[in-house]
Amino acid sequence: MVICVIFWRKTTTMQRKPTELSDTVFDLAIVGGGITGACLAADAARRGLSVALVEKGDFGAATSSASSKLLHGGIRYLQQLKFRKVRESALERLYFQNLAPHLTRLVPFVIPTFKSFSKSRLVLRAAMTGYEALCTGQNRIVEDPSRRVHRGRMLSEQELAAIVPGLSVPGLTGGIAFNEIHMHSSERMTLAFLETADSLGAVLVNYATAERFLGTETGRVTGVRVRDVLSKELFDLRAEQVINAAGPWIPVLNKGIGARQSVRSLVNAYSKGAHLVTRSLTRDHAVALPTRKQTQAVINRGGRHVFIIPWRNHSLIGTTYGPYQGDLDAVSATEDDVQQMMDDINSALGAEVLQRRDVVHAFAGLYPLTDKVINPNVYQGTGSYQVIDHAVTDGLPGLVSVFGAKYTTARLLAEKTLDMFQDRFDKPLDRCRMRELPLLAGDIDDITGYREAKKCQYQGALHEATVDHLVSNYGTGIDALVELLETDPALGQILAPGLPVLAAEAVHAARNEMACHLDDFVFRRSGLGTLGNPGRDALHKAARLMAVELGWNQQRIDQEVSQTYGHFLSRETS
Repeated sequence: MVICVIFWRKTTTMQRKPTELSDTVFDLAIVGGGITGACLAADAARRGLSVALVEKGDFGAATSSASSKLLHGGIRYLQQLKFRKVRESALERLYFQNLAPHLTRLVPFVIPTFKSFSKSRLVLRAAMTGYEALCTGQNRIVEDPSRRVHRGRMLSEQELAAIVPGLSVPGLTGGIAFNEIHMHSSERMTLAFLETADSLGAVLVNYATAERFLGTETGRVTGVRVRDVLSKELFDLRAEQVINAAGPWIPVLNKGIGARQSVRSLVNAYSKGAHLVTRSLTRDHAVALPTRKQTQAVINRGGRHVFIIPWRNHSLIGTTYGPYQGDLDAVSATEDDVQQMMDDINSALGAEVLQRRDVVHAFAGLYPLTDKVINPNVYQGTGSYQVIDHAVTDGLPGLVSVFGAKYTTARLLAEKTLDMFQDRFDKPLDRCRMRELPLLAGDIDDITGYREAKKCQYQGALHEATVDHLVSNYGTGIDALVELLETDPALGQILAPGLPVLAAEAVHAARNEMACHLDDFVFRRSGLGTLGNPGRDALHKAARLMAVELGWNQQRIDQEVSQTYGHFLSRETS
């Protein structure tokens, strides 16, 4: 006999209310709705601050979405002898396991070993022993025992060949396997922090550009002049403290502070990183492969690595690396990026394993750097984060700039920033509880049991693959979404063949998740387009559903479809 346990969880709906930006003086105003801004908003709201956040585009649409979706345990920092960063990163990834168990999963990661000493089994085994020693005791914070990180293990050459069938590099001796944590959707992880902030009273507005800081003429920043991109209206957002967390756009806003041109910029240069989504190249394991590109590591194992990560029955491959000097708002993956990554992968595998026809999608983002000169042949990415108090550096109180270089440490960066400036507010701050309490949709003690219970609950109404997809995307919000099917059973239809995305998700995104454009839904709410172009028919279906909620006419529907279509590579849309 099968017993179904029904879970009922509180859900919330996010509503876009730009007029509320000027209704009060907030404790904290945040510019930037990527993962850094999202973590700041959730942490601050949970500590009892009144919070407003504005984002010039859609939430998490830039650097935060253009990643390998790894919550990296920091093993790469061993090569740089940054032992504190190793332990810090390893610990933070485990907090994400508790915060949003539906959005994270353990993925076994493999690093090949070779005959040369620097890449040998002996060296890698010693490195893994040191890494695990640095991470001693961390597993105890993971509440679900099935999701704890296991110890690394050595692989024979035969075992490695079974995991990565195309690998045929001379000198292989096997490899080592260890656990990393991968996100189902980095876009929805960002949204989960924002939904949590919203449920605690934060005012969040996407498509709202911060044009300039207020109060600079009096020697103190008192807020932000905001333009609603959709209505073109202007609002004065006033706050006791302003945090610029706009990532690559930090210097764009900071340079506009009137006569105070001495404002210190956190960003000296930019690199562009592209990722590919391809047919599956490995069997349930991720693999890190050395390339011909150099690295800034103190201990060099043979060049910068590229990752091949199993993701949604495909491989997610990243990343390219090169200087970028163009329009910050016009970053996209090109055919040159695709070819560069294919060359890197085929060279690392030792065979022409990856062909252009195997690439189903590509995306790219900007990575702000502190290096003054970018060398395209040397990986200069940094795991460092910086917090600049402009009261100290520029004599301009009321403004802080926060630069977060890695997704994994965004939560910690938010905690440290708020701890650092807690005396700037008129009220005492509660202690940080972001390590202890799950995000709004992540209050799930046993994710495996929860998935099975939901499959049982919706048996006969939804396919198991659809339930898996909905739990992975929405966590405890699955019930609110499925309720839409009760009012309109047609919303239970999938939008594209071979994909589990339901028509109801388009309605839910427009009605409850501040999706203002079709591409918000396609790429950042549902993942409909993140495995490649789902086809014009699917895009038109989704656009028509959103049109009912957002009041679009046929001309606007066609415009939204064309705009979304333009985000795919030409080879995807032909």
